[in-house]
Amino acid sequence: MSAIVEQLYRKYKKSLLSKKEAAEELSISTATLDRLRKQGLIRSKKVGGGIYFTLNELATFIGE
Repeated sequence: MSAIVEQLYRKYKKSLLSKKEAAEELSISTATLDRLRKQGLIRSKKVGGGIYFTLNELATFIGE
């Protein structure tokens, strides 16, 4: 487990982050996060009608 993933897991105590949480962690707007997702630059999962991001995907996007 990477350092970023461990840090995020300690902070949130879960392995999927909502669009709002992911955007806050990346210091971008949810609209920018949607653009990145639609461009295929960051992968997401659809769960119960909501869009979520794994901690590993956020770490990969950040570049770790």
